[in-house]
Amino acid sequence: MRFPADPGSPRPEQFLAVNPRPGDGHHVVLDVVGHVDAFTAPLLRACLRTQLSRPGLRELVLDVGGVEFLGAAGVSLIFEVARRCRRRGLRFRLLTRGRSDVLLPLRMAGVLDGLEVGPEVAAPLPLAGSASRA
Repeated sequence: MRFPADPGSPRPEQFLAVNPRPGDGHHVVLDVVGHVDAFTAPLLRACLRTQLSRPGLRELVLDVGGVEFLGAAGVSLIFEVARRCRRRGLRFRLLTRGRSDVLLPLRMAGVLDGLEVGPEVAAPLPLAGSASRA
């Protein structure tokens, strides 16, 4: 006997993927793809907490250019992570790849105020007090 799918269950395309990019221990970029909503925000929160606990971390970059839907839980989470980074003296950047469907809910909630938002990934900035070699 086959049972119909539970209409309340999320479809596979609604899930979330969070992938860290390789880099040095001071600069972490997380690529986020999919939907960030009440169902998937706990996964993203766990990934962000893991990265924030890394010793020597100086900068956290959240690339949400692959996010197809950003719900209230995702907006709240981005605000929370930005606040944690500020408290710890970490640089936090949000990369949107110009996605207005991601920027709009953040703007409407007032979360963009004080955030460093960029369209694409840039090289990490030199750490304060470090010598650059040409």
